[in-house]
Amino acid sequence: MPVPTNLEYQSLRSDATLVEQKAKDDEGYQYSFYTAKGGDSDGRVFYRRKDYPDVIYRTVEAKLRAIATEIIRYHALGRPMLVGTTSVESSDRLSNRLKAEPVRRLLQVTLVREIYLRANNLEEDGRLIEALVPFNEPIDKITPDALRKFIAPHGTNNISLDDANNLKTLLDILRLPEEVAPRLKTIVQGGVSHQVLNARKHTEESQIIAGAGAFGAVTIATNMAGRGVDIKLGGDLAEEVISAVNRVLRKAGHLDPFDMTLEERRQALLKVDVSNYGIYEAEVKLFLQYFVDMESVKKLGGLHVIGSERHEARRIDNQLRGRAARQGDPGSSRFYLSLQDDLMRLFGGDQVSGLMTRLKVDEALPLEVRLVSNIIEGSQTRVEGANFDVRKHLLEYDDVLNEQRSQIYSQRDRIFMKEDLSEDVADMLQNEVAKRVDIGLADEEGPWKLLAWLEQVQPPFDSQDGLFPSYGFKLILDQIKDDNIQQSTLDIISRAIQAESEHHLRAIESLVEKTHEAFETQTSERDDAIDAYFEGLRDREDAPRAPKIVEELSALVHLPLKLNNETMRALGEDADSVKEDIQEMVANQLTGLNALRLIGAIQNRVGEQLPWPNPLPSDWDELEDVIIRTAREGLDHKRERLNSQIARDIEVLLQRESTDTDAGKLRLLLTLAQGTRSAFDQKTHKQVRQLFLRFSYVFLAAQLLGDREAVDIVEDIMAHLETAEEMLRATWGQSEFNRLKQNASRLADFGPAARIAFGESRLNEAAAGISESDRESLIDAIGKYVLNEVHRQLLLSAFSELWVEYLTKVEALRISIGLEAYGQRDPLVQYKGRASEMFQQLLEDVRGLVIGRAFAARPRRVEINPIETAENEVTAPGAVQAEVQVTGNKKKRKRH
Repeated sequence: MPVPTNLEYQSLRSDATLVEQKAKDDEGYQYSFYTAKGGDSDGRVFYRRKDYPDVIYRTVEAKLRAIATEIIRYHALGRPMLVGTTSVESSDRLSNRLKAEPVRRLLQVTLVREIYLRANNLEEDGRLIEALVPFNEPIDKITPDALRKFIAPHGTNNISLDDANNLKTLLDILRLPEEVAPRLKTIVQGGVSHQVLNARKHTEESQIIAGAGAFGAVTIATNMAGRGVDIKLGGDLAEEVISAVNRVLRKAGHLDPFDMTLEERRQALLKVDVSNYGIYEAEVKLFLQYFVDMESVKKLGGLHVIGSERHEARRIDNQLRGRAARQGDPGSSRFYLSLQDDLMRLFGGDQVSGLMTRLKVDEALPLEVRLVSNIIEGSQTRVEGANFDVRKHLLEYDDVLNEQRSQIYSQRDRIFMKEDLSEDVADMLQNEVAKRVDIGLADEEGPWKLLAWLEQVQPPFDSQDGLFPSYGFKLILDQIKDDNIQQSTLDIISRAIQAESEHHLRAIESLVEKTHEAFETQTSERDDAIDAYFEGLRDREDAPRAPKIVEELSALVHLPLKLNNETMRALGEDADSVKEDIQEMVANQLTGLNALRLIGAIQNRVGEQLPWPNPLPSDWDELEDVIIRTAREGLDHKRERLNSQIARDIEVLLQRESTDTDAGKLRLLLTLAQGTRSAFDQKTHKQVRQLFLRFSYVFLAAQLLGDREAVDIVEDIMAHLETAEEMLRATWGQSEFNRLKQNASRLADFGPAARIAFGESRLNEAAAGISESDRESLIDAIGKYVLNEVHRQLLLSAFSELWVEYLTKVEALRISIGLEAYGQRDPLVQYKGRASEMFQQLLEDVRGLVIGRAFAARPRRVEINPIETAENEVTAPGAVQAEVQVTGNKKKRKRH
């Protein structure tokens, strides 16, 4: 019979068919059950679970003994039990207590305790019995010899559990009837048969749960709360048994036994002659025995749940209790606790344990008080509240990222759904250009970095009208006079080379100054280290030998020191006399190292080998003058050489290149700025032709910006980039139109662009018969569509690429932000602030990445035929040969 919904509420109604009855069991606990209205109280239909009060012991050992004793008692009666634990380790420990040897030892200790109490006319009143204290140790440390020796003075030394008198005493202690003596003897001999269900046996979970409600079954389960299968009283029948019963019933004349309930099949089998069971006699008997066992289990009280420890969450404890008394069946539950459990220790268990020790309370005495259970539930409530606060706090961290994630994905959805993205890209371009212009104008070196960035964003490209310039080249082209192209171009290139030389010279002077500062710092640090070493050397009792001193000094200053014989002899006799010489040697080596690095950096910047004096002076001030003078002379020589080369090359180019249009002038400028030279390939060991940049126009273009206002510059740049986009759109449209028209028979063959240009009504028209105006409209639509799809893919790739990288950074921030608490700052507040800054930087990075690639997709590449030059590859920095003079007059070096 199924359990009605809201059974407790319905029983209170006046027209209810079921009424609630109350009774007490053999142990005096009151419980409730439901019977038919007006019927006998023995006709019980449904039961309510008996939730016994928690039993609390002082030690874990006493708790485990009590659990094992209850399991032995109910197992002897045949009542199924489910024992819940909070960890795999607890399950294994409890399982070991149910093996044969620990069970026998526990029963022997229990027997000895009872014999001692009877012999001394004592009763269990809760007071500590000093003589029995040694037997409160863990059960595996107690030996039978110790038990026999203890009990011998009290009239017996027989503690064998096979003895009939001892077995009868155990039945009395465990409150068991005599008819279960054979089962108790089996337990004594082989322990308690049980199953352990935990993560190690997840493949056997269904079989273990199916038999957990069988007669005498004992199941130890770890965190039983989530198991979703009801435990049926009497166990679960195997499919093979039910199939065999169905075959017997069909043979007996039942047409469709599969639709019969288990009880209907049982009644039908009882009417079948035993001789008709045939080969299925064993399965039929097992089927009938199943009902006998189920009734026996119900009479014994149903499934009994034992909790070995309280969980931090009441929900899990209540779910464990809920495994018993399912579907109105009888059942009960009890939790065994100790003051040494984790939850009890958190909330005053040690104080209560200390009180019990001072009052000399016996460890075997349980505290079974409803007040204590309420205190434990209150403790669980506080722990749940603390855990909730932790989860809520973590959720606040997650909310920060969730808000950012929603913004990113809304942007992605907009990119997917929006048809025309030109306005979005234009806004991003406007913001990025305005930002870059402000930064570029504030730069002390001038706005050349702004123009270099614009050159990367929108380099010159080949459009249908010829080469289209970048913004920097647009400024240059405006300076060319049409009346004298050759002279005007030479003047502009001369100014560009001059501007580049001045920039390089300023950079070299700044580099020399920074190198000087680094040299002073290195020298001062090593002088201090040498002074400290010699001071410590004077305080040492056993002065080291000269080679040892040189070795230690070399390691101290991180430089190889090589002293001549005279200096080594002086170092051994009087170390302080050569201290200044060593410092001078260190300074000279540092001068040489910094000079070599500086010379290599300068040659890389100039782009060619410079004629350095050899040897170089050892004084740094003189060295600075020599380096700057040589660099200036090298730059002047390079400028003169380039001007003469370009004057010669431009005459050749003007004969083969047309300069009537801006595209022709731009091609002339690009060709003159590039060259080829002979180089040696280190991998193939062959001579190759190397393309290189002879000079750059960017520094002259930066000068041409002059003192213009930022607003005017932004407007000029945006107007130029909009024109560049229109030219790129037209170029894409023409290129794609030429490709598609080869196989296009209808307008629909030109793809979505045809629908944009003409609508749905004209898609089936012949492609060959379109007018010139329709052709231009189609080319324009194709260009817009292609460029829009390029922008769409660019936006999606930028968000995807940078968002994944951002998530990694935010996770690293979340892990490390807890350290802010050491600075008396709220980690959550700091996390929100930094995450917001990082997110704004992410959006800026996306914008920069999109703008940096906005003009990268071009249908045609720019092809330039560079001028052949007679130059060779520049010597690498490592090949620089320069010496620093370290000998000569030993003038006193200035101390800094």
